Amino acid sequence: MKTFDTIVIGGGVGGAGAAIRAASHGQKVAIVEQRDWGGTTVSRGSTPKKVLLGGIEAHRAFRIQNGSDGVPPVNWERLAAHRDTIVSQTQERFKRRFVANNIVTFEGHAEFVDSHQLRVNGEYLTAKNFVIATGARPRELKFSGSQWAEHSGGFFKRHKTPRNITILGAGVIAFAIAGIASEAGATVTLVQHNHVALRGFDPQLVQKLISHLAKQKVRVVFDDEVVCLDRESKSLKLTTKQGKTWDTEAVYAALGRVPNVADLNLKAAGVKVVTHGIQVNDYLQTSNAKIFAVGDCSAVSTPKLANYAVYQGKYVGDLLTATLKFPITYPIQASAVFSLPRLAQFGVSAAVARQDAEHYRLREMDLSQWLTYQREYDEQAQLILVVDRQSGQVVGAEAISYQADVLINYLALLIQQQITPTQLHDTLFAYPSAAADLYGIWTD
Repeated sequence: MKTFDTIVIGGGVGGAGAAIRAASHGQKVAIVEQRDWGGTTVSRGSTPKKVLLGGIEAHRAFRIQNGSDGVPPVNWERLAAHRDTIVSQTQERFKRRFVANNIVTFEGHAEFVDSHQLRVNGEYLTAKNFVIATGARPRELKFSGSQWAEHSGGFFKRHKTPRNITILGAGVIAFAIAGIASEAGATVTLVQHNHVALRGFDPQLVQKLISHLAKQKVRVVFDDEVVCLDRESKSLKLTTKQGKTWDTEAVYAALGRVPNVADLNLKAAGVKVVTHGIQVNDYLQTSNAKIFAVGDCSAVSTPKLANYAVYQGKYVGDLLTATLKFPITYPIQASAVFSLPRLAQFGVSAAVARQDAEHYRLREMDLSQWLTYQREYDEQAQLILVVDRQSGQVVGAEAISYQADVLINYLALLIQQQITPTQLHDTLFAYPSAAADLYGIWTD
């Protein structure tokens, strides 16, 4: 039997954060991964998404500059090969980092035997502490013919050019797929069970995005849901609750995820599971004080984003080695929708500000004629700043633009550090650039 100070279950970004941080403090650490090193983020999530997006944005730039006539189609096969290479390299990089930090790696399914032991491929491992970082899995589909649908990760691993696809859901993943597929030439339909798209983002900017995508052969069907999917000779026939039908080559479900904890035998370890995942306290301890849970598998109410999983993993890695002893607290997280164009948000939202005009006011700016955006034909570029009426400080920002994620990260730093216009002008940014635009943005 092999013995360790800490065993981490799950080799994704959260598990890696915990394992590497604990090992850096001198602990003897092992990490177990059943499927892909780097987890969903690297294999079926953000990494392949951003690679595809890079190629798609290059195609858009070429198309905009040269007009639609004579522009070659997206070479999806070549783009997919580039994606697969980067994903494979990133997975290997994860594993090399574990080796470099003297972390012992195991590949296979892990399950608890009791509160001190794991069984991995028939081998027994024991440790003083365990960290569960198994992430989440796609929500189960329950309509007739659901076996013909794929989950969103299937699109990001796709090898054939999309032509006519349907996406179930209207969240951040759904709109990322829609933007990529439409620029690749596909007709795209999103089906949303209610009337809300991209919850948490400003409804006015969301509608602006939807209106723009409608010109790119993307439609959103609200207040409806799929009840039946039939396989025909060369396509799928989809039927909705409202009686609508259409043919589609593929259906991708982006309907959320559920904690991936069912096969860990947590009961044997005395770990309590509730509706939204593994129950943890403010120190990310489970009902067994020697077992911790981080990332999407836990019931913590933070957004299910990779950055939070990494942050939690590093926190636990420090906690296990007594480097810190206080409960976890979270900084404000900037968020983005990697659609075409992108949406991004930080701090107090515009929606909250509109409902509380006594305490907040909005500064809305059309950026489409600013050089940074005009030169890229970014006609939707718009920024909304939320200003606290009492202090006069900017406390939130939302943007739509092909550079919205970059802009919101700049603004997040200014907001978080409470940088004044005078302080900002003491820094001379390269011009012209998105950073240099901050001078005009930050002056009321």
